[in-house]
Amino acid sequence: PWQPSPPPGKIFSFNRALPSSGFPSIEMNYTSDPFVLFPTALFFGYSAWASWLSQQKGEDKNIHKKLKQFSSQDSGVEEKTEEDFSVLPCIRHRQSIFPNSWNRNATPLDSRIVQSLLDAALWGPFHGKCYAGCQHPARFVVLAAESMVKMQHLTLQYYDANWTSHWKSQEEYQKWRKVTEEEITGRWGPCEYMIAIVMRRQSGPKRLPEWEEAAAVAAAVQNMHIQSTKFPQLACYWSSWHDAARDSQEMKEFLVMDQEDKCMGFFIVAQTKKAFKDRRKRDNSLLSVEWRP
Repeated sequence: PWQPSPPPGKIFSFNRALPSSGFPSIEMNYTSDPFVLFPTALFFGYSAWASWLSQQKGEDKNIHKKLKQFSSQDSGVEEKTEEDFSVLPCIRHRQSIFPNSWNRNATPLDSRIVQSLLDAALWGPFHGKCYAGCQHPARFVVLAAESMVKMQHLTLQYYDANWTSHWKSQEEYQKWRKVTEEEITGRWGPCEYMIAIVMRRQSGPKRLPEWEEAAAVAAAVQNMHIQSTKFPQLACYWSSWHDAARDSQEMKEFLVMDQEDKCMGFFIVAQTKKAFKDRRKRDNSLLSVEWRP
């Protein structure tokens, strides 16, 4: 409790909490001089009032918010928000990035990034659990540096043995061969992975239409390409490769494919130059659409 006031000019002390102000217990010395006591009391009184007012404002805001929620629920009308009909950014930014835009001095790519592309492929549409034992028709063979070079030499060896079926003269073939061999360390040098895209003709006990299996594989590859937009440094595209070598028996053996399986090309994974910009423009006139009632 407060002590009786001492004679004027005498110093007294107290240790008392000010609950209404929110201040902790304080210990101070005061004089009984009214010219000192009055400003001090005014200060603490104002502090207590300001603290109480601040608390009341916070409570008022919460009450107003709750009343607004209850009012909305009672009326059964939800607040309208503007709907967004734009294309998802991951789809809009998916693009094929070719060798002239690749970074030749990039640090090695984390293999977990490539695994994330393959994880995305799994979520493409296929028959799934429609039939017992049905697996995804896609099979991917990830070729790193050494395997990529072997595959390209296999391509050249195939054409060495079969060039007469594809070129009119040996001179034309040798010219093509020279350029293609130089591309192993030139054009394809910055490439970090070539992922062989294989369609398994029958991936379960039920034999499904071939076009459906091919479509499922293509959807899986599209998912990989969309997933690649998560990593700005990636430069990817789907290469159909040299068709005769791609469809050859030699390629089937290299990729360990069944006889009816088909290689649908390679998903190329490299890294882009930092200065690369997307300058593509597309409008609805490029797509044929018909609406019917």
